[in-house]
Amino acid sequence: MASPDFETNILYTLKKEAGSVLPIDIWYEGEIWVFHPVGSIDTTTSSDLEGTLMEGIAQGMRWIILDLTDVRYVSSAGIRVFITTVKSLKKENGEIRFSTPNKNVLDVLQLSGLLKILKVYPDNSTAIKSFACKT
Repeated sequence: MASPDFETNILYTLKKEAGSVLPIDIWYEGEIWVFHPVGSIDTTTSSDLEGTLMEGIAQGMRWIILDLTDVRYVSSAGIRVFITTVKSLKKENGEIRFSTPNKNVLDVLQLSGLLKILKVYPDNSTAIKSFACKT
């Protein structure tokens, strides 16, 4: 992916269009993009997250961290977004990491069997380091 138009790592909030209900902060470190949704990822909000992630992938983002620090709950609709994103990035030779899930989210990932498939890290720093030379 080409370098962003700005030189320093800047935290910015994705401006959501009318009707959107899931705030998502996005920032980057090197070539790694961190998406930080706030709230629950369910049938009401999963399309917001999926659309934002797919737009990022379409724009060339290949190494993504989904920071789950402020995600209170993930439904089956959210699980579908996680799986879809993993598959989409794999087709583009990219990868996604998941960081900082709370106990409720971790339990959902465990019960769904996704902990065997997804790369989940305790914090963003560890997730970023797992990408090795991408920073």
